[in-house]
Amino acid sequence: MEYYKRLLADLENKFSHYTDSFFTDDIEFDKNILLKKEHSLLVYQESCQLAEAENFSPRIATLIEIASLFHDIGRFEQILEFNTFVDCKSIDHGDLGGEVLTKTNMLADLPQKDQQIIIASTKAHNKRTLSENFDKETLLVTKAVRDADKLDIIRILLKEYAKKDIDKTVILHLEESDDISPEVIAYLERKECPNIADFKTLSDFKLAQLTWIYDLNFKYSLQEFKKRKFDEQIISHLPNTPKINSLCRKIQDYLEEKIAFK
Repeated sequence: MEYYKRLLADLENKFSHYTDSFFTDDIEFDKNILLKKEHSLLVYQESCQLAEAENFSPRIATLIEIASLFHDIGRFEQILEFNTFVDCKSIDHGDLGGEVLTKTNMLADLPQKDQQIIIASTKAHNKRTLSENFDKETLLVTKAVRDADKLDIIRILLKEYAKKDIDKTVILHLEESDDISPEVIAYLERKECPNIADFKTLSDFKLAQLTWIYDLNFKYSLQEFKKRKFDEQIISHLPNTPKINSLCRKIQDYLEEKIAFK
């Protein structure tokens, strides 16, 4: 256990040193760097709680925690080069993160197999679906990172929705409208998470976060989603229409069923 504690402490220092190197004297730019740094650290904390609740082995728990800490490491180069967090308008930040971890050699103290798991998880954490070619350990680590990431992203977004002036960067510069795109509704009716390329309005974006229930992998994650009332809070920011209310009820029913089943 001491080995894992020392390893995590060393990697936290490397993470902070790397991310702090992106700060400038530009207040708006630095705000985005801080947002992603704080998010990474909170996803790291989420993953610690998830790993403990799911009773993973010390090695797997440590891999999940490291992968969570570095999952968004590509965001910093992305915002520096493209001034956006929208992948489809710049670069896939998961793939870029894998490149950053490789070229900076930040994971050099880990066994080669463990490095590969973390790099694969970083590349896959933001993908709509996961590769069927992952081995059991890589799949487990990646699923845990994705769950922890979603839980903190929803926290960030709910905080943003409560503001009068929403940060356009956070909501991907989407139009603030009550309209729901037909493509997004089609995904919901199939119990699938929508494709970000189909988002046309902020309402599309909000509904997509509700459908993340379909992509949560562990009982802890589902229970926390319900415990924190994320479903109710997201719904409170959506248009009050019969169609939307019907879709939301179906998603909430699914959440209850999954918690009971798991």
